[in-house]
Amino acid sequence: MVQNNNIMTFEDVLKIYEDEKLKNPDSFSFVKNIFAEVKEKYKEKAAKIGKDANQSWNSWSGHNLEKLITHIFKDYILTIEPRIGIVGDNELRKTKLNYEHDRIRRNVEIFYKKYSILPDADIIIYDRSNCNVIAILSCKASLRERVAQAAYWKVKLQSSQVTEGILYYLVSTDNDGDFVKIGEDIERNRIIVEEGEIDGAYIFRDDVPESDKVKHFHKLFDDLKTLFQRYLKQR
Repeated sequence: MVQNNNIMTFEDVLKIYEDEKLKNPDSFSFVKNIFAEVKEKYKEKAAKIGKDANQSWNSWSGHNLEKLITHIFKDYILTIEPRIGIVGDNELRKTKLNYEHDRIRRNVEIFYKKYSILPDADIIIYDRSNCNVIAILSCKASLRERVAQAAYWKVKLQSSQVTEGILYYLVSTDNDGDFVKIGEDIERNRIIVEEGEIDGAYIFRDDVPESDKVKHFHKLFDDLKTLFQRYLKQR
């Protein structure tokens, strides 16, 4: 992987994030700019060691965006509700799982006759007391072709009584601007989110017009707090 070449590490991204968060305590739109800030420098360094700069950047930035969002959520969730846990689908794909992760995997698996697979689930939010999965976050820098995939996974989750209650959200920096236009110029991806099965999209852009299902990223925290309160009350 590119990260093994030490072109740039997640710690570099985290340092920039923490510095910017001090300057912008009430907004997360700067997260998009973090990756724009390091992109050219990263590609120059990648080229010097003979890597395909464009391909390696896409892989590296996507992986580290997911890690940054996971970091943000861990910090937030541990602060407001320690009974709620998060885990990534990569952890659940390991050959040997601990008891908790094994139960979470079984509570989110999708079955195709004799086969079972995990949906695209970068971040899985679950109840620590019983490993029930509450919500899934799919984190992407660009949403091209990803929104339809997310809608597919949501439909598959709804096909089983075990997984039908799992909420499915998109989180993105929306690098292609798919969610910026509304009205007559609305893009295909926004239509799918607004009118389809996906439970919502949270975007790291201040220029995205908001609706009931498409919101600025920081609104996710209030929505999750409400979700957790409702879930724990009904449990």
